[in-house]
Amino acid sequence: MEIHNFSIDMYKEVCQLWEVNGLSLGASDTEEQVARALDYNPELFIVGKIDGVIIAVVMGAFDGRRGYVHHLAVNPAFQKKGYGKKLMLELHKRFSKKEVVKVHLFVEIETEGVIEFYEKIGWHVRDDLIMMSYVPK
Repeated sequence: MEIHNFSIDMYKEVCQLWEVNGLSLGASDTEEQVARALDYNPELFIVGKIDGVIIAVVMGAFDGRRGYVHHLAVNPAFQKKGYGKKLMLELHKRFSKKEVVKVHLFVEIETEGVIEFYEKIGWHVRDDLIMMSYVPK
């Protein structure tokens, strides 16, 4: 798998990958909003390709203090082959270059196997936090 920076012309292909993996896509996942996120963190939004086809994607973000992982997805035909781990290792290298000391991610409760994947690559579930959201009208 070759790792490349995401570009907005990949949006439709990546969106299909997110959807086939059952990720909940909302108002922050429109092409306009994804392009906006890309402007802030272009080197942290990466894809994995095999023979020119995107088979994996992860959107990293950095707020100046902490790193965030959003929407890691691997084509189901390529899962359990190390591609998700490889993409995450590359993202961690890129976070390290920014001197990020702590990285967070959010897992949707209904996505099976995701927590186990992250635990295998060194993440742990925190039970001392509650996620809250606010959507301005």
